[in-house]
Amino acid sequence: MSSRAVCVAQPVRTASPFDRYEALFDTLMSHHYEVADSMCSEFDSIWPGHPASHYARASVIYAQLCDFEDTTGTARLEFEAEKCLTACELWEEQAPDSAEAEREYLIGAAYSVSGLTRHRQGKTVDGIRRLMTSRSHFDRAIEVDPEFYDAYVGRGAYRYAAAQNLGFLRWLPGVPSKKQGWADLTLGLGRAKFSRFAALSSMVWLVLQEENYELADSMVKAGLERFPNSRTFLMPKLALEKKTSQWKSARETAHELMLSQYKQLEFQNGYEVIGLYRTLMDCSDMLGETEAALNYARAGLDATATPYALERRKDTLKALRARLSRKDAR
Repeated sequence: MSSRAVCVAQPVRTASPFDRYEALFDTLMSHHYEVADSMCSEFDSIWPGHPASHYARASVIYAQLCDFEDTTGTARLEFEAEKCLTACELWEEQAPDSAEAEREYLIGAAYSVSGLTRHRQGKTVDGIRRLMTSRSHFDRAIEVDPEFYDAYVGRGAYRYAAAQNLGFLRWLPGVPSKKQGWADLTLGLGRAKFSRFAALSSMVWLVLQEENYELADSMVKAGLERFPNSRTFLMPKLALEKKTSQWKSARETAHELMLSQYKQLEFQNGYEVIGLYRTLMDCSDMLGETEAALNYARAGLDATATPYALERRKDTLKALRARLSRKDAR
């Protein structure tokens, strides 16, 4: 018998769109959607039919929906999410032991983005059902590969949101706690390959809700250091400044978002523009600049917006009209 050691070949991981996800997600954080679309087309050409390509497209659409507070593209997002799920089913049938953690992550991610979209549309029960399904697949991905830290980000976002929004179901088994969600997000923030800043962008809003303004400030600064001028982090920066009565800084941030960002976009439905004019009005009032406040109120009422945006901004428009009706008030 030979004394030489027997070398057992180790399975080599096949290249996939996951290898380009960090660049894709960074592109989305910077709102370069045309570049992101081109990357997805490249994925399709290199890995035709791969579920990660379908989820990449769904991610691009979802990022745009959140950025513009719109529903344009929702049907296409649902289509890509379902294509991802179907491709994952076929993958499992043909190669059940191949990259199982990645497959489970993609199933969880597809259910998650679809569930969040349905929840935003007011389909609450259907959205929650899909989000709960997503959690079980993130669990499985982590069970298969405890070092797949991007799956912790997905599960953490679900856990925290569920604990916050499903408090009336807390007596049921399996309903998570905020502490569990925060622990997952923190782990993902430190070690995830492609969704670290997605975790950070979620966490900063959670921290703002908890009124931990010092931590929120450090998170905003970290996000903007990596992605200067990113609306993903400028928006929570503005919210932080308003909550802490930094009216001059808030007005500057709102100006930057208005003039350098939303008003320059080829597509924007007017939702954020109307909201920013309301913020500029409020900041000017708090700074004692009545005429400026009135001008911002008029501009907000004159802003071009889609019927969907106008419907969602009814209360804001009402506030702008009320401000004009009491012209001299601060």
